[in-house]
Amino acid sequence: MRRLPFLLLPVLLYLAIGGGLARLGLALPTTFGAMAWHGAVMIGGVFGGLIAVERAVAAKAAWAWIAPVAAFAGAILLLAGRIEGIEAITMASALLTAATLMLWRKQPQPFTLLLAVAAACWLLGNVLMLAGFDINAVLGWWIAFLVLTIAAERLELSRLTPKPRRAEAAFIAIVALMLAGLLAVQAWLIAASQLLLAAWLLRFDVARHTVKARGLPRHIAICLLSGYGWLVIGAIALWANGTHLGGRFDDIALHTVLVGFVMAMVFGHAPIILPAVTGWRLRYHAVLYLPLALLQLGLLCRLAGTLMQAAASLQLGASLNGVALLVFVVTAVLRVQRGPRKPNP
Repeated sequence: MRRLPFLLLPVLLYLAIGGGLARLGLALPTTFGAMAWHGAVMIGGVFGGLIAVERAVAAKAAWAWIAPVAAFAGAILLLAGRIEGIEAITMASALLTAATLMLWRKQPQPFTLLLAVAAACWLLGNVLMLAGFDINAVLGWWIAFLVLTIAAERLELSRLTPKPRRAEAAFIAIVALMLAGLLAVQAWLIAASQLLLAAWLLRFDVARHTVKARGLPRHIAICLLSGYGWLVIGAIALWANGTHLGGRFDDIALHTVLVGFVMAMVFGHAPIILPAVTGWRLRYHAVLYLPLALLQLGLLCRLAGTLMQAAASLQLGASLNGVALLVFVVTAVLRVQRGPRKPNP
C-alpha cells in the first residue's frame, strides 16, 4: 500500500505538468481536465497525497491510509474532467487533519501542532473551493498548507542547533502573521510572513552548518538553502503583485514558492523520506544535482520572462521545470536500492 503512490507518481506528474504547460500555450498529450485543474492536482493530488502517505505511516492507523487514496483518486478524477475530484481531495484533507491531530496528542510539541495547522489550512482551502469562493481566497490556504508543513519539519530539526529562547516565539509570531493575512485576504501580510519565515530558516536551520559537509548532507543543505532563497523572491513578487492572481507577477509569485521552495524541499528530503516510507534506499550520487540545476535554470527563465514580459522565456522556464521534475523521478528510480530496510539509529 505505502509504495503504490510512488509508482503512480510519474503518471500524475506528467499529466499535471502537461496541464501547466498547456496554460502557457505549449501542447502536450494530456487529459481534458489537466489544464483547468493544474494547481489542484499538483497541490492536492501530488503533494497532498504524498504528505498523507508520510502521515499515515507515522500514525500507524489503517483509517489514515484513506487520505492518500482519496487524494490520488481526486487527482485522477480532476484529470478526467470530473469536479467530484475536489470532493475526494477535501475528504483527504479532513482525514489528514484528523491523523495529524492524533499525532499531536501523542507528541504534543510545537512542530506537531504546526503540522496540524498546516493540514487544516489545506482543508479550509478545499472547503472554500467547494463553497464557490474566488480562487484568490482558496490559493493562499493551499500554499500555506505546503509552506507550513515544510516549516514544521524544519522547526523540528532546528532543535539540533543552538538558538536563543525568543527564536521559537518569533517563529510562532510569523505563523500567526501568515494566518492573519490569509483570513484578511491581504497579500502584503502573507508576503511579509513568507519573507520573515525565509529569514528565520536561513538564520536557524541546520542547513547553514551541513552545507559545509560532503555527499548527501551537503546536497540536502544546498536544496534547502536554494529553496529559502526562492521563498524570499516569491515574497517580494507577491508584495509587488498585491494578490495571488490577477497581477503582472502572477507566475513568479506562485512558482518561486510552489516550484522553487516546495520542490527544492522534495529534492532534498527524498533520500530520507523514501526509505522511511517505502523501505527503498535512495543511494546518493552527484547526479542528483542535475534536476536541481534544471529547476534553478527554469525558475531563472521564468523570472526573466516575467520581468521582460516575454512569453517564450516563460514557456522555456516552465518546460525546464517540468523536465527537472521528470528527470528527478527517473534519477531516483535508477538510484533506488531495494531490499530490507535498515533499522533507524
